[in-house]
Amino acid sequence: MNYYPRKLLSKIEPFYKLREIIAIVGARQVGKTTLLKIIFDHLSKKHKCLFLTFENRSDLEIFDTDIENFKKLYCLDYEIIFIDEFQYAKDAGQKLKYLYDTTKVKFFISGSASLQIKEAGKYLVGRVFTFDLHSFSFEEYLEVTNPALYHIVKKGFNIVKNLLAGNEPKITNFIKSEALNAKLTNLFEQYLIFGGYPRVVTSKTDDERKQVLASIIDNYLLRDISSLLHLATENQLLNLSRFLSLQTGNLISYTELSTTIGMPYKEVKNHIKILEQTFVVNLVYPYFGNRRTELVKNPKVYFLDNGFRNKVIDNFSSLSDRSDMGALAENFIFNSLIRGNIIDSNKVNFWRTKSQAEVDFIVFREGEIIPVEVKYAPINQKVAGKSLFSFINKYSPKTAVITTNKEFGARQIKNTNLYFIPIFFLD
Repeated sequence: MNYYPRKLLSKIEPFYKLREIIAIVGARQVGKTTLLKIIFDHLSKKHKCLFLTFENRSDLEIFDTDIENFKKLYCLDYEIIFIDEFQYAKDAGQKLKYLYDTTKVKFFISGSASLQIKEAGKYLVGRVFTFDLHSFSFEEYLEVTNPALYHIVKKGFNIVKNLLAGNEPKITNFIKSEALNAKLTNLFEQYLIFGGYPRVVTSKTDDERKQVLASIIDNYLLRDISSLLHLATENQLLNLSRFLSLQTGNLISYTELSTTIGMPYKEVKNHIKILEQTFVVNLVYPYFGNRRTELVKNPKVYFLDNGFRNKVIDNFSSLSDRSDMGALAENFIFNSLIRGNIIDSNKVNFWRTKSQAEVDFIVFREGEIIPVEVKYAPINQKVAGKSLFSFINKYSPKTAVITTNKEFGARQIKNTNLYFIPIFFLD
């Protein structure tokens, strides 16, 4: 099996020697099983380890119905136990707590439904560390698809990480070759269209990529989520997902959604909540300091993978032939921010005033706010737009970011350092 490098691994490694349970959660097909096996292969060199999957119905049935014998069969002879597909277990939290409290076993678990994992977590307070695994970031994608190019342009990712960590690296447009820039841009645009699911990334043709995405939606969205969580008809779930796809980066109205797809208001809210808990979409809420002048309620919607989103609406056209290029770029930056590779922040908001001034994203770093404005076009004059300038005037952030199509840059606005960063390096 080919094991591809994942940035999340370095965040998990410091917790190997701790007693607490490690939970890796994320959508189907993002590589949770592979990551568990990488950790298993590493730790089994020095420890007695066991790998189980609850897709194996016999192991699941023993866990569900006879936890004492599960303990005798598996927990007494091993130091570390890995359980894949943990979301299938019933009353999982209580049973895992019992095993944790009555044995010395270290547990690693994975699951694709955060609702089940969170329910289990109620019984495991103080006993579990949870890590979210996403589809490949663009940096991971580049490392897999074109390692030689990745090593040439890796400097750009490092500049951005240093810059947003509060350091002040020298900012240079180090890619001098237009041909090299074009090669990087072509790969980035393919990533925007097909996304970062590992099986999609390693596919050889566009037809194969489309088929893999169709399979993911059929098996995950229409089958797993519907049956696992007892949702409405598959058509309603698919129609809701299509409508949300067309609203990517926009404010959503539950009332409008209810009317458009013919689903009761409460069911719409519940289904969107389920889509969030199963790692299909994410809602982003407004940042506000003044309730009278700033939006405080309506969320925006983003998908956790561009390829998934594009398959739902069945649009794989090139960027030059589509009207939603801005939405795809914004969706990319949202996912980059929530991965926490560039800014270690677990909170992402947007800012919008009642007079329609808007900043795409507001993120937080050690108490500081950082506004991020998404552009994917040449920027001839490196200036802040009216909305970002308004935010800077109001909140005086130390750092602000505007993405560009390929060039670095910097300028000072009052006490704010405004950085212009090529969009593909903000990852």
